Amino acid sequence: MKKSLRKISLLLSRTALFAVLAVFGLNTAQADEGMWLLKLMEQQHLADSLKKAGLEISPDELYNENGPSLKDVVGIFGGGCTGEIVSAQGLVFTNNHCGFDFVHSMSTMEHNYLQDGFYAHSLAEELPTPNLDFVFVRAIEDVTKVVEDSLSHLDEYTRQTSYALRPLAEQLLAASRFAGKPGMRARILPYFGGNQFYIFYEQCYEDVRLVVNVPQNFGQFGENQDNWVWPRHNPDFAVFRIYADKNGEPAKYSADNVPLNCSKFLPISMRGVQDGDFTMVMGFPGSTSRYLTAAEIEARVNNFNEPINTMGVVLLDHMKELMDNDPELNLSMASDYFMIGNTVKNFGGMNEAVRKVKLIDRTLDKEMEMREWAKANNREDVCDAMDLIEHLTKVYGDTIHDLYLTGFGLRQQDLKLPASIPVLEQLMTSMAKLKKNARLPFIEGMLSEFKELTPAELERDRSLMKKALKTWLKDKKLEGTIHTLTDVKDVDAYVDNMYDNTAFKTKESILEFLSNPKQNLMNDPFFAFKKYLSEFLEKLQANVELYEAALTELDKIYVGAVCEKLNWTKSPDANMTLRMTYGHVCDLKPRDAVRYDYQTVIDGMFEKENPADPDYVVNEDVRKLYEAKDFGRYARPDGKLPACFISNNDITGGNSGSPVINSRGELVGIAFDGNIESLSSDLEFNADLQRCINVDIRYVLWCIDKLGKCDYLFKELKLVD
Repeated sequence: MKKSLRKISLLLSRTALFAVLAVFGLNTAQADEGMWLLKLMEQQHLADSLKKAGLEISPDELYNENGPSLKDVVGIFGGGCTGEIVSAQGLVFTNNHCGFDFVHSMSTMEHNYLQDGFYAHSLAEELPTPNLDFVFVRAIEDVTKVVEDSLSHLDEYTRQTSYALRPLAEQLLAASRFAGKPGMRARILPYFGGNQFYIFYEQCYEDVRLVVNVPQNFGQFGENQDNWVWPRHNPDFAVFRIYADKNGEPAKYSADNVPLNCSKFLPISMRGVQDGDFTMVMGFPGSTSRYLTAAEIEARVNNFNEPINTMGVVLLDHMKELMDNDPELNLSMASDYFMIGNTVKNFGGMNEAVRKVKLIDRTLDKEMEMREWAKANNREDVCDAMDLIEHLTKVYGDTIHDLYLTGFGLRQQDLKLPASIPVLEQLMTSMAKLKKNARLPFIEGMLSEFKELTPAELERDRSLMKKALKTWLKDKKLEGTIHTLTDVKDVDAYVDNMYDNTAFKTKESILEFLSNPKQNLMNDPFFAFKKYLSEFLEKLQANVELYEAALTELDKIYVGAVCEKLNWTKSPDANMTLRMTYGHVCDLKPRDAVRYDYQTVIDGMFEKENPADPDYVVNEDVRKLYEAKDFGRYARPDGKLPACFISNNDITGGNSGSPVINSRGELVGIAFDGNIESLSSDLEFNADLQRCINVDIRYVLWCIDKLGKCDYLFKELKLVD
């Protein structure tokens, strides 16, 4: 599973979801839902369940605020993934796709660390990675009463937003034992539909350096075709290192910084995994929505997933054609293509899975049970809330659909205005008050960051805008439109006029246009389009905010009642906070007469090889090692090199890079994906289908050793036979 919806759109922030999986049972393939908040381990009786499932270490070794525990070896990697500490010198394992954006930003055609790979052979060769950080959780506290008392004057919707919670978190941090400690921050987040709140005290390290990144055609072998698919053979991992000042405290990059000294780190098992082995995953799952009503699930499928998927296919087809024919475009577009492709496959797979498992119908059955419980307990408010939720999703459905169709599809232009629309409008008002010789310097300051597009870039952008606008007109549900656009046949002429006649293409033409105080901005066809688009989106967004505010009030009632009915034994939805899930290694039987083994070996990569398909071209350095059978101590007893394995751990996006830990607390793999058959699992746990796809830790070590020849790293890793 891939992390990167971050750049797609801020519109995705409330509902963006990713795939999942789960498990429970002793030496069986039976599974039980749970992305467990370790702070609630005692209240939700997790210790007994973990022991029954096969955990051999003490529960105190998982989460302990007064001493070292597994809490201290996992952290938020890059703001959207998980990483784990594997040495006393701050060495971090995570996924290749988690480091993808950061390595992409460091890469050039001369030093293409993304596509060619990178291997450090000493501390001195480790590369500073701009804008990358690693965040540890230092403590978790229940602050429900504090939130209720401090924010009682706010409506429920506002009370659950960062706008209200962030200042309160900062106040609590300032009064805590962590006040003044370098790198500290605090987050308060709602749980169980806003019925509980917890604060997370976290410490952020900003100097993180690249150590190992395998070549893209190896780390992402199969690319989007294999995404969300089992069996897999790509070693989706990367290695980084956290640096600190000489006191071990967070600090910005400096040549004087030293590797972070870590008192707790994960030992690495060389024994591998077997069918039925206990597996535990700790990490930061991003978002699930398992308390939704049937109406909300239907709205998610039709009004969120579907429009983003529709526009995503248009974008992917456009990018793929360009990338396949131009190596430089292949590099420059790689990150966005990777991200959008993951999203499209995820959302499409989720919709298909919802249909196949008849999730909406089964949720309606659960709602009937909920209504009976509510009546028996004199909770008319619960039935009323369910009725109103259904009503709201119908009333606002088309508006939500068109907001995401428009926001995702029509904001992908590379051609940009040099400033926001209000700033430009204010600028033109100011021009009339300035003397002629003062106008150009005023505008030039604004243009310092403006990026001019080449003629080729403009033509690619023009082509994409035509495709997106035609799709928008064909698929939108509301009658309203943008400017004069009403018919698909008018799009080509409209877009050509915009790109041919806008002044907002070069700094020179912008200066000339804006320096004339008599100029009307709406005379420029590109500015006019952006203005009309902005107004259209603002109207949609205003209505959707009304919907979300009302829905938040109702969800709190409904989710609280569900939790009460279940005696608070169900885990809270994922929200990018530290969680633990446990399960077992097991095979997959996705449909009649089909069974997939729990483990793959590198041979499968060569069985998939297809020189005619860029996604399945085998890396030549890997081929040499494979043909020589140079697998060293990482081979299985049968001589095969293990590649990946599956387990039924309950994970989702954000868990990418999470450690897969055995019953003795040793690292056996790194979680990196889920299976397409289970993509409805963000909405409902499916014990039969959900699987977590993991890269075998022996495959990781083989790559570091044999492919990268990074001998110095093995002096700090603790390998357990």
